[in-house]
Amino acid sequence: MKVKNTSVTRKLILPLLLGASVAVILIVSACQRQSQTVSLAELSPIVAEGSRAYELFQNHCAACHGRQGRGDGSAAIALNTVPRDFWNEPFRYISTMDGVPTKEDLAFTIGSGRVHGEMPSGPWLSDEDISALSDFVLELNRLGWAERLREEFASEGMDESEIQEISQERVTSEEPITVPMPGPVFLPDMQRGRDLYLASCGSCHGSNGRGDGLDMPLDDLGRPISVRDLVSEPIQGGSDPVELFKRLRCGMPGTPMPSQSLLSDDDIWQLVYYTRFLMGQPLPTAGR
Repeated sequence: MKVKNTSVTRKLILPLLLGASVAVILIVSACQRQSQTVSLAELSPIVAEGSRAYELFQNHCAACHGRQGRGDGSAAIALNTVPRDFWNEPFRYISTMDGVPTKEDLAFTIGSGRVHGEMPSGPWLSDEDISALSDFVLELNRLGWAERLREEFASEGMDESEIQEISQERVTSEEPITVPMPGPVFLPDMQRGRDLYLASCGSCHGSNGRGDGLDMPLDDLGRPISVRDLVSEPIQGGSDPVELFKRLRCGMPGTPMPSQSLLSDDDIWQLVYYTRFLMGQPLPTAGR
């Protein structure tokens, strides 16, 4: 049958065709996303659904960090601090020089929380619970390494056993540093501390610790970082002298705060003294 008015026909048919095409695209995309969503149980028994660690994570961590620990929890949008994506981001509070936390580092963070941050402490958790959660988040980080290795070397066909081996190496830390306490003859030198502070910290934290340095730092993912005002804002990791020593010596992976690996132990302690002076905190006692 001959159609007399082709322009009218096109007006009627084209929207239907376009609508059908969009529907097909949406269905295909949904199928692709569904195929990419792999249950944790298929990836590792350590993070398998139904395990004690999995249940602990869902009950105490998932609201912010997401059910699979990718930093996309339902409460994340309401937080000033972006929750850690355990798959793709390094851990910031460490006691090692290789940027990898020990299990004890993770356990300390989980048990104490971020002292002045948005992550609460977990006094209701037993030592066994904290240990299980430490293993859980470290395994998520390993799975993230494995995921990136597969993507990076997809064209080269890297063997899966090699991927597993390398990813395990990436989350195996060196021995933690030993924090040498200042000796009985050690004295704080505010001028020395200030000189070290200006050379190592002032560009971000500002010459007087107000967080108003000239640099505009970004994290490793390119996101702006709010620089701590040491004078009026509490430090999330707390102001304990030993913890400050670790932060200065080891740095904070994922941020522009580097490891002060070239400074002597005495100079690190001078920085600790001066930082606590800016914070209005009591100075550590010599010989402590």
